Amino acid sequence: MEDQILRLCRAISAVTDAMGAAAKWQDLLTDILRALVDELGYKAASVRQLDAERRTLELAGALGLSEGYLVKGMVEVDKSGLDREVLGGKLVEIADVRSDPRLQYPDAAVREGIGSLIAAPLALRDRVTGVLRVYSSRPRVAPETEKHFLQSVGKLTARALISAQHSEAMRTISRQINSSLDMQAVLTAILRRTVDELNYKAGIVRLLTPTGQCLELAAATGLSQVYLSKGTVDVDRSAMDQRVLKGELVTIYDVASDPGYQYPQEALKEGIRSILSVPMIAPDRSGPTGHKVIGVLRVYSSQPHRFSDDEVSFLQIIAGFGAIALQNARLYHALDRRVDLLQPDKNGWQRIM
Repeated sequence: MEDQILRLCRAISAVTDAMGAAAKWQDLLTDILRALVDELGYKAASVRQLDAERRTLELAGALGLSEGYLVKGMVEVDKSGLDREVLGGKLVEIADVRSDPRLQYPDAAVREGIGSLIAAPLALRDRVTGVLRVYSSRPRVAPETEKHFLQSVGKLTARALISAQHSEAMRTISRQINSSLDMQAVLTAILRRTVDELNYKAGIVRLLTPTGQCLELAAATGLSQVYLSKGTVDVDRSAMDQRVLKGELVTIYDVASDPGYQYPQEALKEGIRSILSVPMIAPDRSGPTGHKVIGVLRVYSSQPHRFSDDEVSFLQIIAGFGAIALQNARLYHALDRRVDLLQPDKNGWQRIM
């Protein structure tokens, strides 16, 4: 018992060190998995994250597993009883992979030399984002203390992974803002990175027209042309956008039952269920508040989804980046236009001189 407690203490220390050392999320994940394998004597470990549709678990990192095992096939939630339980928030132990029907690829596990495994949810409060698995080379039943420890590591890994991915995404987006003055290209790049990092179905930016009556499409990713051309977004017909344009952030848990969305049937056909809308706020020295809302950044989930505080904070920062990019582009084009208008005067003075 004392030996086990000592190993768990060493593992805690190693996991904590890993979370404080790595700059990139892939390195962070590798260090956490190495701490588990080295300190607790597992054969291997892996982390898989849910895709945007919440149908498959995509490999994020692994240690101690062969390439042949990793490419054995997609881990589909509907076909894996093990993972359905874990994604429901439970820690699951398979003491013998040869006799448990919940495993999707039992034969591949046997060929890999895996005897047993424990799967813990990557849990952020009430939301599970993926699965942490540890593998042993022989059938075994783990002590309860070990299982509780792995459940805690799953929560810590989820939090550290999200933080690292957000930080890396922000650095990339900052570089993209400064790399181009093409407004649509920059906004599209920002959206793609955001959707990829937070595992959403799609994203869109709409900008307020000068009259303030409509929100016009500026950039989008992950949405079909049919959906994008469904019709204009009229502010006076969209209760959600009226609130966003006042500076609020608005979430819709399920478009099928929320009256505030202008095109619910089109959204359902597109595979959209949850929406988060964030105002894009730009400085405005002429206004009484010193700022104004110039548009809306929206992200979409294919499943009913409760957006966490971390997600909301991240998207508010991204919306701010988008507003800065728009201002930079508009200032540049305004200056460029002025230069063009002054060119005849410049040529005239040169002839006189």
